[in-house]
Amino acid sequence: MKRLSLAVLIWLLLAGAGVAALFTGARGQFTETFNTDARILHRVLSQRMEQQEAVLNAVDALGQGMDAAALGSYLDTLLRPYPQVVAVERCTAGACRVLGTPAEPPPKLAPALSPDPAVRWPEGGGPLYALSRGDVRVWVDARRLTGALDSGAAPLTYTLFQPATGAVIVNHTQEGGTGAASTTLRVEKVLGTALQPFPIVISRPVPWGVWPWMAGLLWTLLTAGLTALVWRLLEARRTAQHALLDERARAGGVVEAASEAIVALDSLHRVTLANPAARAAMAHPLPPGTDLRDVTTFQATLSQAPFDAASFWDSAGPVALPEGLTLLRNGEAVGVEGSLAPLPGADGTLRGRVLIVREVGPLQRRMLEHLENGERRVREHEDMLAHVSRLSTLGEMGAGLAHELNQPLTAIVSYGQAAARLLDDPEPDLARVRHAVGASVTQAVRAAQIIVRLRQWVRRTPSTARPTDLVQAVQNVLTLCRADLNRLGVRVVTDYADAPLVQADPVQLEQIVLNLLRNALDAVQDTPDPAIELSIVLERGGWSLSVSDNGPGIAAEVAPRLFTPFTTSKSGGLGLGLSLSQTLAQGMGGDLSGANAHAGGAVFILNLPRLELEAASD
Repeated sequence: MKRLSLAVLIWLLLAGAGVAALFTGARGQFTETFNTDARILHRVLSQRMEQQEAVLNAVDALGQGMDAAALGSYLDTLLRPYPQVVAVERCTAGACRVLGTPAEPPPKLAPALSPDPAVRWPEGGGPLYALSRGDVRVWVDARRLTGALDSGAAPLTYTLFQPATGAVIVNHTQEGGTGAASTTLRVEKVLGTALQPFPIVISRPVPWGVWPWMAGLLWTLLTAGLTALVWRLLEARRTAQHALLDERARAGGVVEAASEAIVALDSLHRVTLANPAARAAMAHPLPPGTDLRDVTTFQATLSQAPFDAASFWDSAGPVALPEGLTLLRNGEAVGVEGSLAPLPGADGTLRGRVLIVREVGPLQRRMLEHLENGERRVREHEDMLAHVSRLSTLGEMGAGLAHELNQPLTAIVSYGQAAARLLDDPEPDLARVRHAVGASVTQAVRAAQIIVRLRQWVRRTPSTARPTDLVQAVQNVLTLCRADLNRLGVRVVTDYADAPLVQADPVQLEQIVLNLLRNALDAVQDTPDPAIELSIVLERGGWSLSVSDNGPGIAAEVAPRLFTPFTTSKSGGLGLGLSLSQTLAQGMGGDLSGANAHAGGAVFILNLPRLELEAASD
């Protein structure tokens, strides 16, 4: 429970950090975009302020030598690119006269004939203000400064103020910017030139919907899955470690409980492990690090050749103690037998040795023990042969079962993944989901039937044959392999006879066709313009299905053993597909053969008996 709580805590930390990073990155992106748009807006408005002053200076210069009518006509053309300039007046000491055709009638404002440029505001404020110089006055409508400048962009709101009084000149809100917002980005700037230093506040609301909620959810689910996977792997590793420690403890217990003297040595003949029987046989405590050669003395008897201790201890391979050898223990010679075997490491180098010593009695006792050991070895050999036979049969069954179940299980996974992707859509197509789930159920039933048929095959029980449409079986397999055919761009050519009914087991028949089609797919996957041809013809009173491809064909070294179990030319293949397919075909009264086609590639022909009722009707 503590480990699970820790895993949940780690997941929460990872998920929280990832979601925080996503939202922080999104806010940074929003802020950067807003700052860029605000700078553009500020620059454009400042440029238009400069345009207004340029218009003022141009009108002032032109008005010195041009009458009012000509100046008015000229101004109608001059002001067309500047919609924010709505009117131009020429003033005298008593009154001001509008020149040209104004876009808006200017408000009343007393003349001010100053040679210096100035900004003047009418009574009551508002968006209209005047730029005056000498006897010329240019009226500007601040509402027309932007026009369609930021239409179509993210909503921008700005408020323009009078520099002296702080009164609001324009409060511009972009359409669509009044909805609920999670936060509002804001910046304050000073607009215009030295003549028009208007404070401006630019802001943009950030709606709730633009935040990366879906990415945060996906990240949370992903970290949950990864955390669960890591937790399960760690749990499996901990279980494996406990199992290894238990196995070591059992092995140590077996060594300790053995009645034979067992001593493990390192490469320098120093003791690393000794069981109680060894300490009793050697009459020595044998602590780790003891050189066994210093505390052990073997002595030959008259009935054997001299014992070479140096070659015995340094032998590179297993060596047995000579018969009749004795061990000197407390001044007494005790007859012993045993062996010294090397302990190689994983890289094959010598890591140490194991010495096994057994005390032996008189000759008769040894002969009886040898006889008993011989009988025991015979029984063990028989048991071992029986065990190996069972393991071999079990291995063949397991390999066959894995080979046969691979296709329906792959289809189940593909349909399940497709259904999951469809359900993740905002508006899932339930009809396609039902189709994928139904196909998964069909393949699961197919897998169950394969297990039943394989069990019957192992028990040597006959298959369940019934009238079966051969074309329908081929179409079912083509549907199952349609994704791989499309992925590899394989052109499928079919030529079917009318209503080919055979006496066969439907599941076994589809399994044979699937194996043949899969082999053809593997053969043409590296072939330019890959093609597979399937044809059904009536031949010698039975139906023949041929599956041909334009691949490299059957290798010469494989052809003689094509239907022999465990014969394959594919890397990672089991070599059981064709063997099992031929066995199934023969069990249904037919046969399966294969050869290289004359035009290149390989062709496999499945012959099945014609349905008896159909033959009788002919």
